[in-house]
Amino acid sequence: MPNEPSQCAHSCKELCRALELASQREKEAILQYGAFRDECSYPDVKILLNELIIMRQKSITLLEETKALLRTKFDVLDQIREGFDM
Repeated sequence: MPNEPSQCAHSCKELCRALELASQREKEAILQYGAFRDECSYPDVKILLNELIIMRQKSITLLEETKALLRTKFDVLDQIREGFDM
């Protein structure tokens, strides 16, 4: 999956992009763990991999919630800054 460089339109200093990359890596880990789990024949290992997948899914949820919260805060800061630039 090629990573396309993008500039964030907010004053977050690329924090939004960092959160996107972290979320992308978590999704890739889930796919990899799922592939390992599907190839494995040991029940204990399958359970462990399922737990890792669940942990990564929770991480993705946390990253998305954090990104939404930060986006809201940075929108407000950007509006304040634009008010001074007028």
